[in-house]
Amino acid sequence: MLTTILVGSSGSGKSTHAKTLGQIICSTDKYVEEQASILGVSYDIAFQMSHSIGIFKKFTKYFYEDIEYCIRNDKDFVIDRTNLGSEMRCSLITKLREMARKYGKTIIIKGVYFDTPENVIWQRLERRKNVENKSIPTMLVEEQIEKYQLPTIEEGFDYLIKKI
Repeated sequence: MLTTILVGSSGSGKSTHAKTLGQIICSTDKYVEEQASILGVSYDIAFQMSHSIGIFKKFTKYFYEDIEYCIRNDKDFVIDRTNLGSEMRCSLITKLREMARKYGKTIIIKGVYFDTPENVIWQRLERRKNVENKSIPTMLVEEQIEKYQLPTIEEGFDYLIKKI
């Protein structure tokens, strides 16, 4: 079974790429979007609410349940999150391999990282705001860009692909 871990800041192209892979997409965003739809509010408001009242922890739990479902049932899947830091990615990869062992499955972990120019990120985020009514606070995006660490094979990936 193939697992693809996407790495990049908001606006780098991860979600657009995920949709082209033909794999199940595991993301906390889908739960935020679901919440927004149920409440009849924008993504932004649902995101803020989920963090302020502690629901986002539940979304993260569902995210890991989605991953476990895919592993248990031999489904290829993609993890569509920022995955910016090396330590966090190592922890995620360890969890994935432990889940695969638990179910007696073989897992191949591909990393796809996005080296998107900062000006392109800002253009995409502006478009997303205007077209999808979905915005990310400027301070959060700046923090993501600052925290971004290029992934390495040593983190546990079976192979890496760079997207520009």
